[in-house]
Amino acid sequence: MKLRIKYNVGRWIMGKWRGKVLYPFVLFSQAKDDVSHQLFRHELEHVYQLRRIGWLWFYLKYLALAVRYGYRKHPFELEADERQNDPLTEQELAMKCS
Repeated sequence: MKLRIKYNVGRWIMGKWRGKVLYPFVLFSQAKDDVSHQLFRHELEHVYQLRRIGWLWFYLKYLALAVRYGYRKHPFELEADERQNDPLTEQELAMKCS
């Protein structure tokens, strides 16, 4: 499924979050130029996690782990945090700029 990236998404969808993955959409509350590479890379890591284990299992497991660990110690979030400072590849940079 083709990944669709949307910017300037309204607060009624985003709530307090700056970025969110609702596959196949990656949503950002900011304008394209205001989304940092780190935030973009963080959300892409969630896409990679989702594709690795399947979208249904990803969301079920995400919810179960959120109940168990909370947001700050959530294993998926910790993994995305670790990878968010990795440089964007040419392909990822093209996705951000398209």
